[in-house]
Amino acid sequence: MRKNKFNFPICFTFLLLAGLTACGQTPAETEQILPMQTEAPSATAEPAEPFTEEQLRQAISELKEDEASLARKQEYYERLLAMDVFGEGDYVELARIYGSRGNWEEQRRMLSKVLRLYPSVEYAEQLSAVTVYRDDTEEEMAALADRIREALEQQDVPALRALALSEEWHRLLQEGMEAIETRTHYQAGEDILQIAAGGQAVEITWCGGQGRFLFYRADAAEAALGTASLADGAYAGEVKTAYYDGEGNVTKSVQGTLSDGVCVGKLTVVYQGVEYVGTFHEDGSTAEEQLKEAADQGGVIYAYGQGGRTYLYQENADPADFRLGPAFFGLPEYAEWR
Repeated sequence: MRKNKFNFPICFTFLLLAGLTACGQTPAETEQILPMQTEAPSATAEPAEPFTEEQLRQAISELKEDEASLARKQEYYERLLAMDVFGEGDYVELARIYGSRGNWEEQRRMLSKVLRLYPSVEYAEQLSAVTVYRDDTEEEMAALADRIREALEQQDVPALRALALSEEWHRLLQEGMEAIETRTHYQAGEDILQIAAGGQAVEITWCGGQGRFLFYRADAAEAALGTASLADGAYAGEVKTAYYDGEGNVTKSVQGTLSDGVCVGKLTVVYQGVEYVGTFHEDGSTAEEQLKEAADQGGVIYAYGQGGRTYLYQENADPADFRLGPAFFGLPEYAEWR
């Protein structure tokens, strides 16, 4: 009877091993079928790019004013423009962004669009205030600038009038905006050319090395062309200006010397074919004799014609306070546009 005591455990062990073998799996393989843990999604994943108009406008409203944000705003506004969903305020804001990022050409173009679509004095003034900055790396602009400088140096008014009517002038400087003043700042080394052009009115200034200064101002009726020198932002030294009628004939010329903002030494004026000469003290006061007839009229004589029979005088002036400054020579109030 004792030999049958362990039959049951032996049979159980045998059946368990047989079951494992029948399934064809080892204990190691059993571990491999346990559920695997997956990594949680990253909390720093990039948000989806805005696509619809609503999404783009929402994204714009959440951006700041740093350079990276302005670049993104520009991109989103340009998408809206391409979608043809731009409103008046969108044009103005995109123009502002272009200006903030130094893209003045695009700023001017965007303001010209909003002005055409929504005409107003405010937009016209904003457009005229934009200065486009260019340099000698632009071949077409450099070629035009060289032609302008050559005409200024040669005192060639017909050439300057022809340039202001040329195709490249209107394309490069005015971009088809004939009635609105446009401003262009061009630099080549130490030479700085500034052009304000609108309709038939033009003002050109050229400031070169060592303070040499050339200017041209014209409209449909007359023109002025002159040379001067700048020292620390103020006119100093010899000045010469000639005035022309609409047909290019000289109507008047003035030549003198400026020091500390006033005319000193000899002044020569040619007016209606007659030459007048005057002399000024170092403080700018006139050294010319004041005739009673001029004093009785409340004026100051500052130059006499040959023989002293004719003279030039300034009305409503007192000899003690009378001075001739840059404006007398037709010089513009110059400041580099920045």
